[in-house]
Amino acid sequence: MNDILIKKVNIEFFAGIKGKSLDFTKGFNLIYGKNEQGKSSIENFIKIWLYGIDNSRGRDSERKKYLPLTGERISGELLIDFKGKSYIIKRSFGMSKKEDTCEILDEITGEIVEIEHKNEPGKYFFGINLATFVKTLFISQLGVMVSKDKEEEIMEKITNIYNSGDENTSVRKVIEKLEKRKKQLVATRKGGELDLLKENHNSLKAELWEAYKLAEENVDNEESLLKKKQCKINIKEQIQKLDLYKKYVKKIKLQKDYKEISNYLIKGEELKRKQEAISEELKKGEDYITFEFLEEIDEKCSRYLSLLDIKQEKMNKFYELQEALKEKTENVKNYRVISSMGNNIKEKIYSLKIDQKNLEEKLNDIVNIQNSISRFKMDINKQGSSIGNLEFIEKHRSEIEELLDFYKEGLKELKYKIENQGYTKIKGSLKNIDKKIKAVYLAGFISSLIFIYSALKQIIPVVIISIPVFILLIRLYLRYSLEIKNIDIIKNNNEAIESLKEKITECEDKLNLYLNETKAASYEEFINKLTQYDKYKSYKDNMMLIIKNKEEEINKYDITNLKTNYNRNKGVIASLYNVLGCQSLEEVLEQVEIYEELKSNINRNEYEFDGIKKEIENINEQLADKEEEIRKKVSILGLEDIQIADMHVKLKEYKDKMNQMKEIKSALESVEETYKVLLKDRNIDEIKKEMKQIISQDINYSYESEEEIDVEIRNQSNELLREEKEIKDLEHLIEKRFLGKREIPEIEEDILINEERITKLEKEFKALNLARDLFQESFDEIRKNVGPDLNRKVVKKFNLLTDGGYEDAKIAEDYKLKVRNNGMLFDGDILSNGAKDQLYLALRLSFINMLFKNKEVPIFLDDAFVQYDDDRRKKALELLIEEGFAQVILFTCQEVEQKILDNNSYEYNIVLLK
Repeated sequence: MNDILIKKVNIEFFAGIKGKSLDFTKGFNLIYGKNEQGKSSIENFIKIWLYGIDNSRGRDSERKKYLPLTGERISGELLIDFKGKSYIIKRSFGMSKKEDTCEILDEITGEIVEIEHKNEPGKYFFGINLATFVKTLFISQLGVMVSKDKEEEIMEKITNIYNSGDENTSVRKVIEKLEKRKKQLVATRKGGELDLLKENHNSLKAELWEAYKLAEENVDNEESLLKKKQCKINIKEQIQKLDLYKKYVKKIKLQKDYKEISNYLIKGEELKRKQEAISEELKKGEDYITFEFLEEIDEKCSRYLSLLDIKQEKMNKFYELQEALKEKTENVKNYRVISSMGNNIKEKIYSLKIDQKNLEEKLNDIVNIQNSISRFKMDINKQGSSIGNLEFIEKHRSEIEELLDFYKEGLKELKYKIENQGYTKIKGSLKNIDKKIKAVYLAGFISSLIFIYSALKQIIPVVIISIPVFILLIRLYLRYSLEIKNIDIIKNNNEAIESLKEKITECEDKLNLYLNETKAASYEEFINKLTQYDKYKSYKDNMMLIIKNKEEEINKYDITNLKTNYNRNKGVIASLYNVLGCQSLEEVLEQVEIYEELKSNINRNEYEFDGIKKEIENINEQLADKEEEIRKKVSILGLEDIQIADMHVKLKEYKDKMNQMKEIKSALESVEETYKVLLKDRNIDEIKKEMKQIISQDINYSYESEEEIDVEIRNQSNELLREEKEIKDLEHLIEKRFLGKREIPEIEEDILINEERITKLEKEFKALNLARDLFQESFDEIRKNVGPDLNRKVVKKFNLLTDGGYEDAKIAEDYKLKVRNNGMLFDGDILSNGAKDQLYLALRLSFINMLFKNKEVPIFLDDAFVQYDDDRRKKALELLIEEGFAQVILFTCQEVEQKILDNNSYEYNIVLLK
């Protein structure tokens, strides 16, 4: 079951409409209202609730157009039946898209239903987007014309239906997927899978060539490495010999340096004595004062003083808050009345205001409904009073109707009998004809005897004569029998005519009695009175039905309870005005806001005040702890009675002594280091041994000083470094030859795999090309069939609307229409405005037929027939009904549609806007 029905519209706030509900039924719904009563707004409400609001920021944007002037948000509900279930589309719209809300609810349970396209539920319920909706099912005032745009999907969906029977199975999308896969394989910028594989194939080939080249180079590098290593060994031997010779030269000079060593020893002893003197000053008990110890005390003092500064800042803030809190507490005393009203005052007043407004609106609605009921009844009485003998006609109307029907049928029958059968006098009598028939019987009997006798006796002449006699007798018999039958028919016809005349006369007598009772001067006047009564009766029945609906609407309200609540709220509001000295609830709310803001500030200040107070207490505790800790530390130095603010001066004296101690220690270390350098931890005996070792070596050098030897050693060392570097480079080159490089067999295997994948993807690419061409050819063929079918549907419907003899219609890609009449093809734009509207209505209905073949959907029309004459308006309504829409919702400001529906006895639901 695919029926889609609009059940109800609940408009809370939309443009100039508020608090309006409309109920729709299945079938034809006629919404009648005068101009400026919101017909177009209601139709657009349905569209916006289905597809959302236009978010453009222009001057004519829908959001600005339909925003209530009173400042409320656009809000309301739309009730829909879809596939046997009922849904509520509940939406609201603010000043921007961020403020918009949309919920789809189950009407029975009230639970939220999750659907696709939540913000455009029309896509889910109708299966089409907004552009297609406004070009098919949604016809706005003077908006039947259709033009194509990018968003619209009509022809694609129709083609899909013709292709697969499913509007969502798109050949175009299949082609797009094939094209997408092709682009994944081969891209314009060589970024496809197949492109990358071919590029990778080239890279693998280059990698294989490079691997072969590196393998050849590696053999030459290994030969060079062996030569460099032998050269390194030779250089090391030369450096060792130079070192031995240098030692020999040094030992000779060592004796000359002993005097200088003794001077350094004396200087070191003096520095040690100074160091011991300062160390005694820095010793406190068993421990020594350290630089870290002094820094720790200094840091703790700095933190103590910083905390004192913070405390002073907090105290200043404390006194400021104390003064501000005192001032605001004095101010709040002026609002004792409001404070006595309890919590949530603003919410209570808002609730009271809204409740009173709702009650007032409901009471006004009840009064308006009661007034409309009174007007309807007055109209009924007024029309009834214009009809004479109303009670008599009302009592005998059915009898008169039956009598008139009988009278009309009797006259028709009498006319037919007289014109076709006639009233004929009977010539002769039945007795004479009976005698003649008996004579024929007798003659026939005698002739038969003569014929039989002659035949037996073989009297041939008599037999021959008897045959013409028989023929004559048969003709006479048939003639007299026909005359008897005609006489019977004429007699029966005459009797029927006489009987019918008598009945018509009786009927005329009765009608004359009714004419006298109704004081009608003629039959025409009598018929006019009956017609007038029938119109009055139809009008009365419609009005009584409306009155009944209005009374039912009133019965929904508990009027007594509404009035009681309204008066009670009115009394409460008056009391508030009196107590607070205000003239409106807005002034009361302003007073409450001032009071609440003041209380909020006091609460914030109290919270901040308590926080500052606790922070000061916490700082005092920290100061006490830190002071106690500092006093314990400086007690070792004997400074426990010194103010902490002056502590850094005493600590600096100790730091200066420690720096002096550090300088002496550094000088002493320098002296000892020089001594060690000169002596090198060896004595004369050891030198003698080394001299013997040097002498035992076969060293033939002619260097005169250590500097010359050092220069040569440096040169040899540099040469050694160069050789070592070249050796390491060669080793690294050989070792790292295949680092980051793959083996030749591995590369060759990858090349084979890559070639197989390229072959496979090339075959896939060719298959994609073939499939794409076949699908495109199929799609084009289907489009050729869709066009003629659409043309036939359009011209057929257009001829029904216009009674025209148009032979053909042509629809272009942009929906421009051409029609053929009397063999001539011309643009639809040259037709009159009314005919052009009918042509595009035929196009819309054809679109709907093809899009919604197996669905029953509603169609919405807003004064769509304003350019039609009465005859074509009637044909348009007949066509809409014949189309079999699940629902037709027609908005109109004219009464002609209702008259057409009434005259043709069509069933419809009428909704009157007021």
